[in-house]
Amino acid sequence: MCLLLGSLAVGLALRGPWLGLQLLGQDDGSVLVVHASGPSQEIPVNAKLVFLANEQTQLALTANDLLEEPDVFDLYLEMDAFFKRQSELNGLLRGTEVTLGWRLGAGAEALHTTLLRPVERPLQSLPLLFWFQLAVSSLGFLIAAWVWALRPQEWGARMFAVTGLSFPVFAMPAAVYSSRELALDGSWFRALSALNHWGSFMFGAALVGIFLCSPKKLVSLRVLFGVFVFYNFWWLADTLRWAPDMDWGNRFAVMSEMLLALALAGVQWVRSRREPVARAALRWFMLSLLLGSGLFILLIVITASLGWLPPLPQGYAFGFFLFIYVGIALGLGRYRLFDLDALAYRLLFWLGGALLLVGLDAVFIGVLQWSGVQALAISLWTCALVYLPLRQWLWQRFANRPRQRLHELLPDVLRIAFQAVHQVRERLWDELLQRLYQPLEQIAVAQQHAREARLTEDGLALLVPACSGISARLLRHPAQGARLFAPRDRDFVDALTHLMTLAESSRAAQEIGAQEERQRIARDMHDDVGARLLMLMHHAGTPELADLARAAMQDLRTALAALDSHPVLLAHALADWRAEATARCDAAGMTLIWYAPPADDRQVLLTARQKAVLERALRESLTNAFKHGQPSQVEIRPTLDAGVLTVQISHDGPKTKPETWTEGRGLHGMRHRLQEVHGALRVTAGSCGGTQTVLQLPLETQESHG
Repeated sequence: MCLLLGSLAVGLALRGPWLGLQLLGQDDGSVLVVHASGPSQEIPVNAKLVFLANEQTQLALTANDLLEEPDVFDLYLEMDAFFKRQSELNGLLRGTEVTLGWRLGAGAEALHTTLLRPVERPLQSLPLLFWFQLAVSSLGFLIAAWVWALRPQEWGARMFAVTGLSFPVFAMPAAVYSSRELALDGSWFRALSALNHWGSFMFGAALVGIFLCSPKKLVSLRVLFGVFVFYNFWWLADTLRWAPDMDWGNRFAVMSEMLLALALAGVQWVRSRREPVARAALRWFMLSLLLGSGLFILLIVITASLGWLPPLPQGYAFGFFLFIYVGIALGLGRYRLFDLDALAYRLLFWLGGALLLVGLDAVFIGVLQWSGVQALAISLWTCALVYLPLRQWLWQRFANRPRQRLHELLPDVLRIAFQAVHQVRERLWDELLQRLYQPLEQIAVAQQHAREARLTEDGLALLVPACSGISARLLRHPAQGARLFAPRDRDFVDALTHLMTLAESSRAAQEIGAQEERQRIARDMHDDVGARLLMLMHHAGTPELADLARAAMQDLRTALAALDSHPVLLAHALADWRAEATARCDAAGMTLIWYAPPADDRQVLLTARQKAVLERALRESLTNAFKHGQPSQVEIRPTLDAGVLTVQISHDGPKTKPETWTEGRGLHGMRHRLQEVHGALRVTAGSCGGTQTVLQLPLETQESHG
């Protein structure tokens, strides 16, 4: 299609007669010869053409004859008069011979005439402007066709394809008549101008259609087609001169399409507030539209109104439409939108600053009649004092969302890494990730081979690699679904997991050193204190002294077990406690009733410290029952509910009122040790006599303080 349309454009551009002149209209209305070759090689450069004539007709030449775009006229009468004059000039050029009248230099120099024989226009005479317009429109068309080929069933991609087809329809006719040497046949010129208008109308209608269909479909297909029907009728009114002037026939139509597209973009923005991928795509739609049209308007204002830059031909300004095509293609193709998020804001802020500067300068010059230097200086100061702080605030608000720095998270990372219980580390890691990114979904995944964070699902999800024995996590929909994950989030998570690994290595090294020291202390205590207690048990002179030595040996074993950092299954701990309680009750002539918890509940782990604390508390509770209660029966009921281990010790001794007791050293020590591991102690009167002691210890939420 591009080759076909391009070939047609080249054929039409070569169709007219050629004199070998490159002409330029001057501000005083004269026509200057910039370059002469071929049939006109005898005419000197910088000569001013005065007239064009044949044997019957002579026509004076003016700068208006070289207008690049006939849309500059306000009235259709002026445009039709321009087309009529083009026909007259083209008729002279199509004769066998034509006479050019010209003057050289300023002043009243003698008029020179040169008789020329027009020839067919060669291909190499077509200017760069012609090829640029063909290339830009073809590239835009190919981009749109590529997106449509990727997503042929989506109406947004279909509308984008229509804009792509419309681009060469309005750009290539403009390339033909804007690159003419002097004149085209008026009927051809008018047809090309009408085709240019139709292409621009359909481009705008398709642009409106994109925002009607993407990212969310707002209307039915009937309404969508109705947009095209409406603007086709408007084009007919323009082409058949039903409109009162060019404003109503052409300019207001294009302006209405642009404003309607921006309004629909705003509606889509509101409708997709909880869909970050759609919003990221829409951000590129809006940015590309504003950037392409904004740069076009900006350049026109700078060159035409303010005179900051030399005039730029309209054909080159068509290049700004590529911004629209690239941006919409990225949005519809969902191509790495998470990478383009910050770039979109940077481009938007840059464009806003440029438009503000130019707009203020234009107001100061046009409205307040200030000088150019004064207006530019005040505009720069205004942008520096007002826009730059505002831009910084907007950047922090929308693009560079505030987050914690890595060094601020060091206490949290160390706290997690130095936890002895695996479940606690997993829970604290989840809490940290939740606080950092506020994802709607956070799940553990079997991605143990992943060593780096990875963005997935078009930025909707972030894979956090496994680290320090904690399984990998998949986070989805950050900021409660309000945005996408960005590369900075991926890099931050990589740094965070690396810090976590370093902290874990430090903890492991510390744990190894501490374990070695505990083992040395345990060996010394076993060899020295244990041996002496054993000797005391065998050589005790009285039974009371032997019992005391046995109790001391049990306490020593408990202390040595606490020095062991390895966790213990609850089932094994319960077996040890039951054996000891049975032995003590049998020795005291009492009956022990032990209620074993369900088998599944006994598979949880206790740390060595937790086991030692409960073991000592249980031992002290039995001692208090034997000493003060004198019961005949003791009941021990261990239960596990919601991660809390509860051991209930009750007996049938005389009924007492524990609330009237003065808490001694034994109870105080039990309570203190349990509180150190977030446990609790409660002593109440038994329902059938005696007392009831309740020991409670949370297991899954237990944290290390060592």
